[in-house]
Amino acid sequence: MKKHDQFARVLETRIRKGDYFLREFPTEHQLAAESGTSRMTTRRALSALMDKGLLVRKPHGRVSVNNDHETVTGRVRLAFLAPAWGSYYYDTWRHHVDLAAARSGTAVRTVDYVHWDDPVIPQTLSAFDGVFLAVSSEPIPDATLKLLQRTKKLVVVDSDFSAHGVPSIELFPPAAIGKLGNHLLSLGHRHIDCLNTQPHDAVIRQRLDHWAMWQQLNKVQGELLESPVQPYEQAALRAYEVMKRRLAEGTWEATALLALTNTAATGAIRALHEHGYRVGKDISVCAVEGAGEARLHVPSRTVLEPLDPSPYVAMCIDWMGKRNEPWTGPLLLQPPSVPLFEGESTGPAPGRRAR
Repeated sequence: MKKHDQFARVLETRIRKGDYFLREFPTEHQLAAESGTSRMTTRRALSALMDKGLLVRKPHGRVSVNNDHETVTGRVRLAFLAPAWGSYYYDTWRHHVDLAAARSGTAVRTVDYVHWDDPVIPQTLSAFDGVFLAVSSEPIPDATLKLLQRTKKLVVVDSDFSAHGVPSIELFPPAAIGKLGNHLLSLGHRHIDCLNTQPHDAVIRQRLDHWAMWQQLNKVQGELLESPVQPYEQAALRAYEVMKRRLAEGTWEATALLALTNTAATGAIRALHEHGYRVGKDISVCAVEGAGEARLHVPSRTVLEPLDPSPYVAMCIDWMGKRNEPWTGPLLLQPPSVPLFEGESTGPAPGRRAR
């Protein structure tokens, strides 16, 4: 294969993957310097892509991506906009959006933002036909919130922005936390502590509210052990430290611990193990979310397992493809119930104090 054909193939892949949605297509000089090829080779590669209709030359002479060409990205241009720090949950949502988009012949471009005033946010919202947004736990400035509310084809994942008029997908209805509490009650637990180390975003606040309501209705004793981390800090490590300090006090009486997230449960279980507790026997631990990995822990962890969000995501992608149609139906998409996986981390309440 000739050099200009090879370079044309590289550029075509970039175009189809949406690499030039948020920045201008490079000049001929820039491309030649990047690829280490001659200007003639670069020019031939560009000509081949213009013949395919993927590139067009503007009146001022500069080459740019032909966004009107239907084969550039498929039926609709989509972005997955998420905080820049790594997260199992963000990666899981990326995976589900990618799969649903692939089934519809659509490309998805992942875009990371560092903070709510990051200029990449308005650029992404205006450059794509539809955007899936994973929400940072940091407070949203009013200007950014208004921008999100004005965006016509935006869907928030893993959080509820329906009160702001934004379609949202949430796999764990906050009230589902009562299913974990009822499971612990059925095992004889009457002193249940709740642990949270996540920042207070809308989801965590709702879970805390529903936990307090369930605890009061069922007259269950228990403390709220809480120490929210800042963005980029490790929630599991904070949970380990919180639980370790609590155990060192020597006054902990709970026979069960309900963690608002799986990461908090991970840190707490490590601290319990180091303090001599047998999880599932001396103390029961469960978590609100854990997906399939809960089955692989030792002991396996009792969690609420999320349902497959693909049908919801596919519905949103179909709506994004109808560019002039408003959203119809409920703004909040969530399953009516969430299945409970009963792992080895929960068992009958011991007939004495936990320690």
